[in-house]
Amino acid sequence: MTRPAIFQHNIFRGAARPPRSHRVPPMLLAFALWLACLGAWFPVHAEPLPAMRRVPVVAPEPDIFRGFVRDNLQWLQRPGIVDAQGRYPMADAIPAGEYSPLSFVRELYERADLTVFPSAFLPVATGKPTFAALGIRYEAEEPDVLLVEDKPLGHNPQVSLTIPLMASLDWDGNGIRDWLFSCRILLHNRNVDLGSFLLVLNPQPTGPLDIRLLRVTYWPSDDSSKYTTYFGTAARDYLFTIMRDKLPAIYPGWTPPARAEDLPWRDAPGMEGVGYVEHVDEGKK
Repeated sequence: MTRPAIFQHNIFRGAARPPRSHRVPPMLLAFALWLACLGAWFPVHAEPLPAMRRVPVVAPEPDIFRGFVRDNLQWLQRPGIVDAQGRYPMADAIPAGEYSPLSFVRELYERADLTVFPSAFLPVATGKPTFAALGIRYEAEEPDVLLVEDKPLGHNPQVSLTIPLMASLDWDGNGIRDWLFSCRILLHNRNVDLGSFLLVLNPQPTGPLDIRLLRVTYWPSDDSSKYTTYFGTAARDYLFTIMRDKLPAIYPGWTPPARAEDLPWRDAPGMEGVGYVEHVDEGKK
């Protein structure tokens, strides 16, 4: 097996987390973030939403999305994205008449409201609620991967985000296309490397984007076969510990909230009040 083939095989098997790079092709960036797709949603935690007719899924990398569905079947069945067999309507492009931006990540950069969920930029987002308003340089692999750093390249950034679009789909079944992003979160020199999923709910051509955090995955070591995923409000509670313990060193003078419940938070549709933790050890026999 060639070196590139081994690299891709290890990523698919969850055996390696490749380092973040500004020069990795979009597909490999998506592979890197695909590691955050591990785990599943178990219906025991909440009742499924009623079955609804959905707009077709449009994914930048259809093969990756198919693998994502395979590994997250029960999680995606719950909101009705896929049926019991993992089937879902799919299209090559967003149909005419639906909102379809030229660049999803440019819209995210300019309009994502960083004050409505526990973002790594929350301590400095008051009055400057978007990446653009914070003066962060726009860097992307158009039109589907946004690269964010709190300082310009070469100036020792402390916070890095890599945010690829996984798909546009109808999460809540209301006929309006939502956007599903992966987000890899690196806090440099703080031993924090997280994978997460962000849902942009009911995006419109203008105005702030409504962001909902769906889940967060933490790898306790370089062995990515072992990881813990926090779903729903459990993700909020876990991020509270990260923000309390790590962010004051990055943002001197910032005082974290006293409780997880004091963080900005809005449940995603179908996840109201749902929160649980899943521990996985793929190497355990």
